[in-house]
Amino acid sequence: MQDRIAIQIFDDYYYVGDEHVGFHILRTEEGLILFDSMTTPDADEVFLQPGLAELSLEKEPIRAIFLTHGHFDHYLGAEHVRLRTGCDVMLSAEDCVFMVSSLDNRDKGQEMPHITRIVKDKEVITYGRHDIYVMAAPGHTPGCLNYAFPVHDKGEEHRAMMLGGSAVFGPGRYPGKEGYPFSGAYAAEQALIFAATLIKTWDYVKEHNCDVYLTAHPFACDLLEHAAMNKEGELNHVIIGTEKVGEYLKKHYDMCIASADVFCPVGK
Repeated sequence: MQDRIAIQIFDDYYYVGDEHVGFHILRTEEGLILFDSMTTPDADEVFLQPGLAELSLEKEPIRAIFLTHGHFDHYLGAEHVRLRTGCDVMLSAEDCVFMVSSLDNRDKGQEMPHITRIVKDKEVITYGRHDIYVMAAPGHTPGCLNYAFPVHDKGEEHRAMMLGGSAVFGPGRYPGKEGYPFSGAYAAEQALIFAATLIKTWDYVKEHNCDVYLTAHPFACDLLEHAAMNKEGELNHVIIGTEKVGEYLKKHYDMCIASADVFCPVGK
């Protein structure tokens, strides 16, 4: 097991997990909102509860878990949290299907979370002064979701964009133990769908002046590195500005286009 990380990044935003994956935590007037739930069924006991205690959040009610997508390393800890707290667990309809049908999830079937609420593209769910915008973001998985929400730094409001997926898969590029189960044509199509998702994400980022960039996997947005640079009374380095958010999205976009070319079977 990797060492547990429990850090406060904004007045109302925290991260508990490890360097690979974790619980993103938004503290609202109505309780804690979690994004994703790590890669093991006992993540609540091993990571979340001790982490909340370290952050003095253990008495805060947990209202909901927003899952970004249906890969097991994002949902496996959700059911223990739901059973302990009675919180909602939310996911898209498309990834509810993907979650139970994906080959690499099947041996985790007994730990799949009970999804209590289906969320849809452009839906807004509000907890106190925090509005969570849901954006359909297919490509990484068929029903992957992005989320946008406010965070506050020394009382000043900023808007964060959380990208639910940060990679595309295909023949020769797949972490599953069974190998990539689909065709190169399907992989190329999904890469191009992901590229279109990133254009839509950038449109939202520009319109709403999102100056904080988050990803389900902290390494994909350099979250922990930026947070480690923060010092009392100085600029919060997780606030990177809208143009820098665009640079991260463009990097992902270029990766999608290059991947589609690699996966494309035409002329091969």
